Amino acid sequence: MLTREKYLQLRLDGMSRTHIQRNYYPSNPPKFYTLLSEWGLKEKDAEERALDLMVPPKKQEAADPVIDPNLQDAQLTELHEKISVLEKEIQDYISELRGERAENDRLLKELDEKQKLIDELSADRGLLLETIDKAVKQHDPVNHPPHYTAGSIECIDAIESATTGLAGGRAYSTGAAIKYLWRWSRKGGAEDLKKARWYIDRLIAELEGEAG
Repeated sequence: MLTREKYLQLRLDGMSRTHIQRNYYPSNPPKFYTLLSEWGLKEKDAEERALDLMVPPKKQEAADPVIDPNLQDAQLTELHEKISVLEKEIQDYISELRGERAENDRLLKELDEKQKLIDELSADRGLLLETIDKAVKQHDPVNHPPHYTAGSIECIDAIESATTGLAGGRAYSTGAAIKYLWRWSRKGGAEDLKKARWYIDRLIAELEGEAG
């Protein structure tokens, strides 16, 4: 496990960054440089200040070591290679994110189209249910017989209005006469007309009896 103190000690012992990275993180250079950033040692100046704090006073008074130019060039070359690797990884990651974004956009568009289709189907379903409801009412032989529902009002509503104020046999005969007159062309024909006449004659006889 590489710690900040151990890293600085290895640097004091003369081991280069490259050698330390290869020894501890041979297959994961980005992890190594991430640790240096977390320790505040990624920049050379920061690392040198940290090393100065660890060097004993006598060692500080010693002459600066001679730096091999060839070693510096090799380190720069390795650093450039690491930078190139990191740049490629970043570009690959950006390309992957763009691909995911394009796929998300496609899925959102597909969901939007499906929602529009659902809305259209829901509207069609509402119209269909309304049509079915009207058809059921128009063809309900018990509650809404077709021979009593033709026209703008139903026969029963007309009878209730016509018999308002009447009672007993007069109300019944009036309603029955209206009923047979209402439906004769759609159901009973002449027989219904005869029935309507019978009830009308009954009403006439009752009124004439009262007048006599």
